[in-house]
Amino acid sequence: MISVVVIRYRVTNVRVRRTPCTHILLLSLLSLLYNIIASFITIYLTTMGTYLDNPITEKVSEDMEDDTLVCGVSSMQGWRIRQEDAHFCLLDFDKNMSLFGVFDGHGGAEVARLAVEVLPDMIRNQPFNIGDYENALKNAYLDFDLYLRSKTALNRMKVLAAQDDPANADDVNVDDKKDNKNSNEVDEDINKMYGFYSGCTAVVALIVDKKKLFVANIGDSRCVVAVHGTRAIDMSKDHKPRDEPELLRIRAAGARVTYDGRINRDLNLSRAFGDHMYKQNNLLRETEQVVIALPDVQARILNAEYGDFIVLGCDGIWDSLSSQATVDLISNHINEPDIKLSEICEKLLGKCFSAERRSKGVDNMTCIIVKFKPKQRLSDQKDGDQIACKLKLLGLH
Repeated sequence: MISVVVIRYRVTNVRVRRTPCTHILLLSLLSLLYNIIASFITIYLTTMGTYLDNPITEKVSEDMEDDTLVCGVSSMQGWRIRQEDAHFCLLDFDKNMSLFGVFDGHGGAEVARLAVEVLPDMIRNQPFNIGDYENALKNAYLDFDLYLRSKTALNRMKVLAAQDDPANADDVNVDDKKDNKNSNEVDEDINKMYGFYSGCTAVVALIVDKKKLFVANIGDSRCVVAVHGTRAIDMSKDHKPRDEPELLRIRAAGARVTYDGRINRDLNLSRAFGDHMYKQNNLLRETEQVVIALPDVQARILNAEYGDFIVLGCDGIWDSLSSQATVDLISNHINEPDIKLSEICEKLLGKCFSAERRSKGVDNMTCIIVKFKPKQRLSDQKDGDQIACKLKLLGLH
């Protein structure tokens, strides 16, 4: 197609006198056409083998609670050939603290799964111990991304990746029993297999003293607070290559962003764990690479008495529904008697899911909802105490 256009341009050039500006314009249009065609071909070849003929719509759900919080989570594989999302819900993360996180993997699930295993302990760092939770989260994210290059992490990711392919599980066990005759060659192979071409987004919500919320985010997963249970407030910002600060950093690091918003026609994120193929410039700091793991951190005071609740989800949710539409759907059900939060998560996944394989509603989906338990009214508590005292006096308690 391109060669035909070039021939016609040359013939036209003979017949009609062109100015230098016209030459530049036509060549620019040809270059744009080439980039569009190449991008479509790349996207097609990349996604052609990543979808199933029939979706897996079974949902994996769970509910949990403590004295103050109630949490529900649900995830669904959908049209993707494997489930690359991972999450954690740690109600008793630390004294008077809870921790929740959603990790959306790409190129494999191993980075997201390792984040679930390792990141919570990394958050309990020196800034955490002195109450500097913003820097605790930032440092933990950067430390985890560096940890991914360690031999311990690479070997663990090898095991986690094999969970998607039981046929390779035996190979992993056999490799562990081999001696180290070719250790340098093996190390080079494993370096390029796990966390080099694969990675994950990460949104983590830390609740301190059951009211202070700190949210750290890289990528396009998202945390939303429903103020008074109705108004959506984004606690994270999607990191896309076209965003001006991201674009400037990407270009300064030597990469480019194509018309479809992808880095070098590949990654449509500008911040992520892993993806170390974009973090190889030794002349730049870790926060100046093409793709970085430095999170944005936002903080907010939650108001339990007015019905504030929290939603965390991967981009499979937000590609289909806005933050406000998501809060509206949840608020329509959250006060129904005897309904579980995981059931509301399932309703949300069903709303976002597409029965046809198209651009939206076909991704892995994970959603976490966290709400406060309603406080018992003081008058009710006094009545209960009086009844208990009477029962005790009567010997019935």
